[in-house]
Amino acid sequence: MRFRMKPLHALEAFMILFALLFIYPALFVLLSSFKPDAEIMLRPLAPPTRLYLDNFVKAWKVMDFPRVAISTLAITVGGVAGIVLTSSMAAWMLARTNSRLSWLVYSIFAFALVIPFQIIMVPLAVLASDLGLTNKAGIVFLYWGLGAPMAIFMYHGFVKGVPRELEESAAIDGAGTRYIFFRIVFPLLKPITATIAILDALWIWNDFLLPLLIVKQGTIQLAQMQFYGQFLKEYGPLTASLMLSAAPIVAFYLGLQKYIIKGIAAGAVKG
Repeated sequence: MRFRMKPLHALEAFMILFALLFIYPALFVLLSSFKPDAEIMLRPLAPPTRLYLDNFVKAWKVMDFPRVAISTLAITVGGVAGIVLTSSMAAWMLARTNSRLSWLVYSIFAFALVIPFQIIMVPLAVLASDLGLTNKAGIVFLYWGLGAPMAIFMYHGFVKGVPRELEESAAIDGAGTRYIFFRIVFPLLKPITATIAILDALWIWNDFLLPLLIVKQGTIQLAQMQFYGQFLKEYGPLTASLMLSAAPIVAFYLGLQKYIIKGIAAGAVKG
């Protein structure tokens, strides 16, 4: 009796193999973090013969991991909080204002989504230097601007699903603009706010190029450069540092990933 694989099963098997191709780089980094450099060079694809924890010890000390982790966390929290606050208010006003000017402003933000960062990074670095923003506080403001286009685009579609009657009723009762937004509108934006916060946290925490241009040092990604240079390549400590830096943000993402699906689905329906 011949075994015949159904087309659906064949497709599932193909997709599993295809997924493994994407998982393998992360698995390679994980396995390499527990191997000395010599073993990584001689047996790069083999599992470690023993758990070599000296890589993590060296990465922790050389990077001064607690300090750079706190610095990166502060930048991430400040950047995400500013993006959420400013973009939600801007999107609400743009969605509630029916004029050519509001349409033009929204179109400019939407157009900014298709501009690659590499095109603006040199003018941005020069502008940051002229304005005195080449520090950890200044880079937070730059993240607000860079993150605004996507956040406003997502908030704008979601705000359209919020009934105007709620705002009009509050206005009739004497509520001001600030009260209406923070007490009525903003709580209703919780699903899309969670989605934006997660996506921007992943982006800012893992960002390398903008901190390299602006602050030059002090973040996790910049500290990892100490293990990989023109004349020095320490693959063991480097992969260990990658695992240390990835652990907090991966845990954050896995804990809140359901909100991404909820926010995107709700935004698609309400937009």
